[in-house]
Amino acid sequence: MPDPTTPSATAVEPESAASSRRVAVLDLGSNSFHMTLAEVGPQGIKTYHREKRKVQLAAGLSADGILDQPAIDRALETLGLFGQILQDFQPDIVRAAGTYTFRAARNIEALVKPARKLIPGRIEILEGIEEARLIYQGVSHGEYRSGRSLVVDIGGGSTELIIGEHHQPLHLHSCNMGCVSFSQRFFANGNITRKAFDAAIVQAEQELEAIRAHYQATGWDLAIGSSGTIKALAQCVESAGISSGALTLTALEELKKQLIRCGHIDQIDLPGLPEDRRSVICGGLAVLLAVFDLLDVESMDYSDSALREGLLLETQERLQLKDNRHHSVQIIARRFACDEEHAGKVQQTALALFDTVAPQWDFDHPDYRNLLQWACQLHEAGRQINHMGCHKHAAYIVSNANLAGFDRERQQILAFLLLCHRKSLKLSQAPELDVFCLQRILKLALLLRLAIRLNQFRQNEVLHSYHASAPGNTALQLEFQPLWQAREMLFHSDLTSEQEQFLPHGIQLSFSFLHEPPAQ
Repeated sequence: MPDPTTPSATAVEPESAASSRRVAVLDLGSNSFHMTLAEVGPQGIKTYHREKRKVQLAAGLSADGILDQPAIDRALETLGLFGQILQDFQPDIVRAAGTYTFRAARNIEALVKPARKLIPGRIEILEGIEEARLIYQGVSHGEYRSGRSLVVDIGGGSTELIIGEHHQPLHLHSCNMGCVSFSQRFFANGNITRKAFDAAIVQAEQELEAIRAHYQATGWDLAIGSSGTIKALAQCVESAGISSGALTLTALEELKKQLIRCGHIDQIDLPGLPEDRRSVICGGLAVLLAVFDLLDVESMDYSDSALREGLLLETQERLQLKDNRHHSVQIIARRFACDEEHAGKVQQTALALFDTVAPQWDFDHPDYRNLLQWACQLHEAGRQINHMGCHKHAAYIVSNANLAGFDRERQQILAFLLLCHRKSLKLSQAPELDVFCLQRILKLALLLRLAIRLNQFRQNEVLHSYHASAPGNTALQLEFQPLWQAREMLFHSDLTSEQEQFLPHGIQLSFSFLHEPPAQ
């Protein structure tokens, strides 16, 4: 199994079509942590084992975004158990994805850092829209359903709602409400009252109001629920004989009446309700009632597939050279009218420089090269807004775009590279890093800036007019052919400026210009 301290443990590197890989995916939710062990290969995905532990991470999240120590301890205890299982399974690839509480907690490093010693690789923190996309991929591939679907996943701290057709999501939405957070907020003392339910439902409907019109206008043929909350509610209505397992507004209202009659969480005795769901079922039911009422959902079925299956499918695609992040970048490039030919020249120059220096510069993750490539493709995305501040606009676009396949760290790094592709380096705006190293990101910024400068006149001959070498792991040396003689004065000034920018950060750039011998 890869060394738990090595970032490349989570890297998904393509292999031959005939190979199979052992894969472990960890869905680190706000209520429960899930782990799936599988084999991914050309014949599909074969699941070997599933593990689930109730952690209730969101229960330890304060209103000001601080995760308390007991919640951190519960999470680390579970990750330690998962790590022991992984030691036996010996996976080739481990993907761990943190959801709502990981993105909401301001002190999440207090959990993420010690977790590195317990499980291989690093924890990817997913933005809400990316979580929604992966949930839909898992559900839509889990079983064939014709027509358009509304998929609802009620987690511990957030709820994702997706409309899609076949395997293509049409609308993605994530809102900050879940079974743990709503149970704590509206049923904190354990008392179950009609007033508490009404308040929770109204709050949930307010959260959903923003998507009501366009979701109803798009429409769907069937609704599917994919979370533990919806599974538990479906079991309850079936065990109580209210329905055959399909959820309806009438069935949910009957469950609400039964819970109110119980009066207190400790007195809940619903047939089919797992013990570990008792403390959070009221909050989850309130959210689902709001979904049914506001979106006019008639009936909902349960699907056992969700985020972890989406992670497995995406891992399989990347192994087959179908990395959807490249497509996400292309969409942004086209939307903002990037000059494709010029971006291609900048990319070719930057990647040639990267391949030259990579052995000496210790790029220890394959996504360093990908990040440089994507930055080249998008470096002019901000020009459509304003030329003078195009680097700021490009960074803003990428920071706020829905980039399918990107986790928070990689999206923030890409935005930072774009912010630093011209003018001064903005170190004060560097992203928080877990998988990647800031100095290596700055090395990418240097290569990006040089590639842009080398192609700034949009000329054709640049690719064969210089020689690059790396004398050490922090040094880059450029030697320019006589072709550059006419531009030497201007370019000498540009490169001197780059030297001054990067030297304080331990990165040395040296350069020289060759001249034609004087005519005889």
